[in-house]
Amino acid sequence: MTGVISAQQQKSETQVTAEQYLHDRGEVILCFVKTSRYSVDYLTRIISIDRFRNDTITAYANETGFREFLSLQIPFEVLHPPSLKAGFGPRMLKSGDWRDQYPSYTEYMDLMEGFEAEYPDLCRLTYFGTSVNGHELLALKISDNPEIHEHEPVVLYSSTMHGDETLGYYLMLRLIDYLLANYETSPAVKHLADHIEIWINPLANPDGSYFLSDTSVAGATRFNANQVDLNRDFPDIRIYTLQDVPREPETLAMMDLMNDIRLTLAANFHGGAEVVNYPWDTWFRFHPDDAWYRHISRAYADTVHVYAPAGYMTFLENGITNGNAWYSVYGGRQDYVNYFLNAREVTIELSDEHMPSESSLENYWNYNRNSLLQYIGQALTGITGIIKDSVTGEPVLARIRIENHDLDNSWVYSSAEDGSYYRLIGAGNYMIRISSPDYLIKRMLVSVTDGELTQLDVNLSPVIKALYPNPFLDELNFYLSVPGNDLHLEFFDLLGRKVKDIIQAVDYRGPQTMDVSDLSPGMYVVRIQYGEEAWKQVVIKQGT
Repeated sequence: MTGVISAQQQKSETQVTAEQYLHDRGEVILCFVKTSRYSVDYLTRIISIDRFRNDTITAYANETGFREFLSLQIPFEVLHPPSLKAGFGPRMLKSGDWRDQYPSYTEYMDLMEGFEAEYPDLCRLTYFGTSVNGHELLALKISDNPEIHEHEPVVLYSSTMHGDETLGYYLMLRLIDYLLANYETSPAVKHLADHIEIWINPLANPDGSYFLSDTSVAGATRFNANQVDLNRDFPDIRIYTLQDVPREPETLAMMDLMNDIRLTLAANFHGGAEVVNYPWDTWFRFHPDDAWYRHISRAYADTVHVYAPAGYMTFLENGITNGNAWYSVYGGRQDYVNYFLNAREVTIELSDEHMPSESSLENYWNYNRNSLLQYIGQALTGITGIIKDSVTGEPVLARIRIENHDLDNSWVYSSAEDGSYYRLIGAGNYMIRISSPDYLIKRMLVSVTDGELTQLDVNLSPVIKALYPNPFLDELNFYLSVPGNDLHLEFFDLLGRKVKDIIQAVDYRGPQTMDVSDLSPGMYVVRIQYGEEAWKQVVIKQGT
């Protein structure tokens, strides 16, 4: 790195430049060589790391982060924002040429609304929130039945939560257009839309992308209007005490959207490198599905390599990386989706340039189009089914866990509304454990074929809240699915006299056994209490 100056000189030169950027844009881009005094894990808590390559770190800082960084006395350069380079002047698009340019905000709105108007049987537009400055947050659902939620996996593509990383924004608009325009003529596109609910949010940070003006992305910022990095603003899996801290409206809106649509698989798109980044970002340990993540990441990058020139998307492990092996991120969306939503997400860095020139946009679309399509199709691999109550036939909210495999919330849950679930995983034989409070646990062996969805429907037997066996001899049993309270049994004879009282701590889930050998043969009314619930049952003790 050239031009590095001493900390003393920075006070009069580089720091002045940095403070001017902070005043004008709310953020400054720093470039420095990592020193042995501070780990990357420490630095990422202070500033928003954008690139880490050959010991050189490029990072964005807001006012607070910059002041803390200055206290470390690390020599640094200030970089000119990539969004201020020549070629992104404010102008309105001509009719029909949006595929060659980054749109203005108004044109973006018109495009999204136009998709819905032109293809009403294939898509629905959702306004799922507003930004700090009042820009709309939009997501388009593409499906053969867009008005309803079917028993289908849900895939979400979302881009440009960093406002100056605009290639994904453009590619998402191209992808929407491609899916809708080719539904009737392409069997591959039709198969995806008929079997998957595809949600696309092209622009997650409109305030950043249109920082200077709604007419152009020129001058875009990484942060939102409150100078917050949205990809550091999600609940973090290691800092549980911070789960209830105030969050940005864009973050809260995205969290609500992902919860509402019951996400199965997702990808969020960035710029600044060319690599598919898979979990975890926060933890150094591997995700239980690490082999599957490597497989789908490899599939994306390898498909790109077929259509792109040599050298594109070859960073780190030839285009893929474990997130934490690159550099750690706290409060990132990828880990939030994987841990808190029990879904699956990767982060796809599309270009070394944050804002590639408009003359190159068509090329990037051609490089990535088939990878974007095949990644969506990954939602049709693994295990799926419906969990129901064996007595009523009603759907059951249950946990589907792979024994000797799942860890760190990698299990999934069925929907309380329709009982459906999706457990994405590669080929193999798995012992599946299905559990739900007040139901008997069921274990089933399932064989998964690569590239296919294996159907596994399960009927769970409800636990009858009754003492058994009845009649009984010397023992009574009672099944409890939730430990932690005392089980209290009061036995009354037919004259209403209490003849026995049992209080027994419940320390585990399963049958609880009570010794009633001292009861005389006869009929008893038993009052059963556990926690706040209480009910009565008539039991009969047999004579010996």
